[in-house]
Amino acid sequence: ATLRTTEVDFDTGTEIGYFENEGTIVDSFRILESKRGYYYSKTKEFEFIGQVQSDTKDYVLLSDSMTYNTNTKVFTFHSNTHIWSENGYLSCHKGWYDSDKNIMSFYSKSYILSDRQEIFADSIYYESNRKKGRMYSNVQIIDTVQKTIALADFADFDMNAENFLIRKNPSIVMYDGNDSVFIRADTLYSVTQTVKIPVSKSDSTHLTSDTVPDSGAPERLSKIPLRNSGFAAPGPDSGAPARLSKPPLRNTGFAAPDPDSINPRLTPDTVPDKIILPDSTFATPVQDSIALLISDTLTDKIILPDSAFAASVPDSITPARLTPDTLPDIAFARPVPDSIAADTTGYAPDTTEYADSTYKEIFAVRNARLYRSDFQLKGDSMYFNTVDSVWRVYYDPILWNGKKMQIISDSMKFFIVNGDLDHADFNGNAMVVVPEGNPDSTAYFNQIKSRNMKALLKNRSLNRFEATGNVQTIAFSLNNYTMNKAESASFRIDFESGRARRIAYYEQVTGKNDSFVHIREDEIRLPGYRWEPDLRPKSGDEIISRLLRPSERTARESLPRPSFPITKRIDEIESGIKN
Repeated sequence: ATLRTTEVDFDTGTEIGYFENEGTIVDSFRILESKRGYYYSKTKEFEFIGQVQSDTKDYVLLSDSMTYNTNTKVFTFHSNTHIWSENGYLSCHKGWYDSDKNIMSFYSKSYILSDRQEIFADSIYYESNRKKGRMYSNVQIIDTVQKTIALADFADFDMNAENFLIRKNPSIVMYDGNDSVFIRADTLYSVTQTVKIPVSKSDSTHLTSDTVPDSGAPERLSKIPLRNSGFAAPGPDSGAPARLSKPPLRNTGFAAPDPDSINPRLTPDTVPDKIILPDSTFATPVQDSIALLISDTLTDKIILPDSAFAASVPDSITPARLTPDTLPDIAFARPVPDSIAADTTGYAPDTTEYADSTYKEIFAVRNARLYRSDFQLKGDSMYFNTVDSVWRVYYDPILWNGKKMQIISDSMKFFIVNGDLDHADFNGNAMVVVPEGNPDSTAYFNQIKSRNMKALLKNRSLNRFEATGNVQTIAFSLNNYTMNKAESASFRIDFESGRARRIAYYEQVTGKNDSFVHIREDEIRLPGYRWEPDLRPKSGDEIISRLLRPSERTARESLPRPSFPITKRIDEIESGIKN
């Protein structure tokens, strides 16, 4: 390494040199400059203070103060630092960067920006060559193309495939022009898939990420307060100390983590090795006037992965040595609907080509909750993909719609069309419960029970409700003090302006109407009855339980990059001396 400066002092006893009037270092392909600096000859370590700028083979760097070891090729950041690469931008207030291995670790106010994603976290470990990393505490991932925001206190992410897995109080916000969906579970992960779509050569349009509009962050997310989040722009000294104390040697390339920002014990025990979600099969349709209820017989099964995290998560962000093996690929088994596979029938080989198309899958595993303004959900596990826009909910799901309606079943499907809920299927031991009168005080609950049910909506309001297979109903009239109990093969209610206008029973209809005086208490509940208002999510705030950070993309993209003015001035001085 060669240090160039106009004046330098060197203590031969301590073998420490320093410059106070700008200096620049050239080390092979690296340039590094600052206003002031110290050099420790015994350890081959430079300490830079004030307007620190560096240019390496992979990054351009700007910092207020940092240390560079010429033996280990490790940069250690002590304050406000900005790093630019060909594919993105990173920043932090503390951390280190191993320029030989292209690995970095940030400890304070960490931030990553790419074309499609924006990542915040207290601490980030990132392997740039593999574009894989791990984040700790106050994690927020914004994907502007898929319109999702993920939040947690632990995350694994893959920038190549745009996949992530989040744990420790995780939640996801999916936003669009109509409404926002808020989801939480014990574990959440998102996987981006790419498939080949056949298109005619005569009118083919390649489906690439460039054809997907960048909608930007939402202007508003269901009244969630956004925290003002400023960051220090690069500037002279920016409060850097006049003299940094000698930092500990980092021969291994790893600095000690900030204990306040990292949970010391993260283990994979909370992610089960394998979860097999149940088969969920539609019953054969009833051949009558509501045969449209079910069009065919389908079976859904999700097999969640053998643990992708077999390697134990380190107790802290800095084990003795982090290797690529500690950051496993995020590879999950998943159901692939038939509609996703490329259909080559009907296309002649000489007139067809294939274009790439991407879609997103989202999994919520264990204790899943979902909130949207027009409906709320709970269940053990949920699955969604952007190909068919269907939410699938498994294991003891409950749906709440409107002010009173509650529906339970073995599994549920919710079909989203143009951002709105179009219809829903409730499969296996389905039951609707609607309180008669004030739900907080009434003892009477209208009930419908059957094997399967379907709800159809129009303009976000229930338009028709259908039940098929061993239908049982109980309906109360507080005006007449009567209870009607009926059974049939199938059942239908038509709604108008949110009110039931037509009720019809089909096939094998039996029933009776009794006065309250003649009914027993055990007769007013159907088998399997449950009323669970306390489990209902009340708001999006309750689901995510933390503040969202506003996007900083515009401000970060406008930051000035290093221009190396000190190196240019010293070059001019050298050139003048030679001439």
